Amino acid sequence: MNTNSRHIVMNTQRPRIMQKLHKKMPGNMQVLHIFVVLLLLPGLSAVAQSREEALREMTDREFVDYLRAYRSGTLPEETNLAVQADPHSSGVHGRCGFTLGAEVSRRLQSAPPTIANEIRAITAPQAGQVSIVSPSGRFRVHYDTSGEHTPALLNAAGNRIPNTAHAYADSVAQIFDAVYALEVEQLGYESPPYRSGENEYQLYVEAFRTTDYGYTQFGNPLPTGGTVMPLYAAYMQIDNDFQGYPTSGLEGLRVTAAHEFHHMVQLGSYGFWSADTWFHEMASTYYEEVCYPEINDYHQYIQQFVRFPDRPWWQWMPQAGYELALWPLYLQHQYDQFVFRETWENMKQLEPITATRDAIRDHQPHSGDMAADVCNWARANFFIGYRAGKITSPVYDDAADFRKMSISASVELVGESATLTNLLSPLSAHYLQVYSGVDTLSFVVANTDIASAITRSAQSVQYELIVRRAGYDDSYTKLSNGWAYRFNVARENALCVSLVDGGTAAVVERTAPFPNPFNPREFSRMSFPLPRNIPVNRANLYIYSVSMNLLVRKENVAIELDDNTGVFVGWDGRSDNGEFLGSGVYIYMLTYQGGSETGKFAVVTR
Repeated sequence: MNTNSRHIVMNTQRPRIMQKLHKKMPGNMQVLHIFVVLLLLPGLSAVAQSREEALREMTDREFVDYLRAYRSGTLPEETNLAVQADPHSSGVHGRCGFTLGAEVSRRLQSAPPTIANEIRAITAPQAGQVSIVSPSGRFRVHYDTSGEHTPALLNAAGNRIPNTAHAYADSVAQIFDAVYALEVEQLGYESPPYRSGENEYQLYVEAFRTTDYGYTQFGNPLPTGGTVMPLYAAYMQIDNDFQGYPTSGLEGLRVTAAHEFHHMVQLGSYGFWSADTWFHEMASTYYEEVCYPEINDYHQYIQQFVRFPDRPWWQWMPQAGYELALWPLYLQHQYDQFVFRETWENMKQLEPITATRDAIRDHQPHSGDMAADVCNWARANFFIGYRAGKITSPVYDDAADFRKMSISASVELVGESATLTNLLSPLSAHYLQVYSGVDTLSFVVANTDIASAITRSAQSVQYELIVRRAGYDDSYTKLSNGWAYRFNVARENALCVSLVDGGTAAVVERTAPFPNPFNPREFSRMSFPLPRNIPVNRANLYIYSVSMNLLVRKENVAIELDDNTGVFVGWDGRSDNGEFLGSGVYIYMLTYQGGSETGKFAVVTR
């Protein structure tokens, strides 16, 4: 090895899954070969995508047998698709049987009558010996007062309290009313339809024999309601005590209500995107936190996300997308609580990533750029766990309580330089470190290629990150500790890189506008740098054509501080008439109490 440099090529290829089934399912069920095929699929991402595929590839009889064992709690772990979809699973509970419910609905529309009748019998809700109506009149809660399905409240020790079935049912009714009030009346989602012939949403309280918290069960497809994907009127089944769950008792009930009711909203008013159940589950998990920010059941899923930040969003199918709840939480922080609802409005006609891109672009009063948001989101995700204390205002209220983000690769700077090289898929990130003694530079690289993400392209982009402490030229970004770095990428504008932590001494020293040239189609704004020791917090920005016509006058604007960009004034690329500046060279002037800065920059709109 050259003693003057260190070069690391990261290999993220995961080993093939070679587990062997050694338990037999009860009775005469002969479906194990389906799961053997599943387990031998190469690569984690391929397995992750195969949960739904494996369900679809079963014969009707195999599916009925699997469904019966799953619902009765007698399915061996080795044949449980939810478990085998991710061999790195942390053992957390599932949230709901959404994927399985979708397959049930599909089979009911195509299976022979005898098979369809068996499926209906297996999935039929516990009828309940009694029922009550919620205070709003919208929900009917069905439950037993005797037998194994009888609900109960839990005491402080987690034990069932006798004779509390009615109290539990009352709690169910009130909690679902509260969730409806927030998701529909406050946030503006459309109220989901009732099932044919009903004027209440049906809730069934049962003793679950699986690890699921609840089920949202599809009904028959509804007549088209202006959506490209089918609509369904649904009903819900929930556990009768949530005893032994990571979040137990009434707290488990609350987050389940927020989660499952949003599935009803999705299915009833916006359409079911069967190839993108990850988005459905991400949304429902996010609304647990929106409705009950004090409970934090979703933390159990974030511990998986931080282990595999290089997994594209649509491949988060093992736990079905719960792990991605940080994305809508970021959007809430960056914009407000309504931008995500606007995404669902778009999903009546557009697939999820396109719908998200357009919601961000069109959001008012403050619009944005999804590619820039993905880059900033990846940066924000570095500052969780103990690293949350490194910045004054973490994006997430619970940032310090998450597990820290995993470092994808780390290399020592030996001699003058170190190099990290790898491939990165759309909507994924790598976290890299270069160190020498006590100095450590931490970078995040994110693939912000939204167009490839929309097509679900698996094509990765190669990059090279070079860090030097001597022998660099002006093509490198210089740091205050004397080091510098350069980022080379195989496809222009597909990746972004940020220095997220400069260790004891290094910060980026920018002296020119960034990015330059500026393309408003790729970036949401341009940054004009100012000295770090500037004693004021307001400045005036003036932008002129080369013939000195004043095009932009922004006076008394806020001076911002960013760990990656430094001290700067931001500009959205628009002139005073609200239109983006055309391609060309422009002159800018920044004035502030005690000084001024001038220079040139370019705009490229092609």
